[in-house]
Amino acid sequence: MMEHKQYLGDLIGGSLMIRESQIIADLLLKSPTKDQWNEAIIELNILQKPSAASAKRNATTIKNRLQKCDSKFLEKLVYSGADDAAQLMFAAILINSTLLADFMLSVVADAKRMFRESLNVNDWHNFWEEKTRLYPTLGGMSPASIYKVSQVAFKVLADAGYIDTTNNKRLLNVYVSLDVMQILESMNKHDIVVAMES
Repeated sequence: MMEHKQYLGDLIGGSLMIRESQIIADLLLKSPTKDQWNEAIIELNILQKPSAASAKRNATTIKNRLQKCDSKFLEKLVYSGADDAAQLMFAAILINSTLLADFMLSVVADAKRMFRESLNVNDWHNFWEEKTRLYPTLGGMSPASIYKVSQVAFKVLADAGYIDTTNNKRLLNVYVSLDVMQILESMNKHDIVVAMES
């Protein structure tokens, strides 16, 4: 069984960050050295962040989310329009965070099967409690961190178009684009396609 940090992935790092992710994907395609990476992120400030700390934090989060994605995926992300780029980054987050993929496959899929109009905070709490039985160290996270994970999870779902807003959490239908589906199938990520079609 994977450790809880692997299971959680870099979900806590923030929302989809589509524009920033396209910039980082373009940089990763150039296989930068550590010095070239730092120059681009800190000195050139390619993400246009107000501080070096926030630039490094966002860049590291995105890099971690994209680390299991191949060059075809990265190229598609760089040159995609907003809709496909959002779906690709959502897919990257699901690949990185098995926890969120499981939430899609169980909670979101069940809610749609039951014709529920929206999700609620209890859906996440119940899911989290169930997962802490499988990964007891998840329960050792601070209350602030656990709350942040839930906030980011719903923000990601909203950014990806699965819920209307983080406040009302009204469920929306998402149709995964053929291009995104083909990229994921070529990476043997059929399980991610299924999660995205929940």
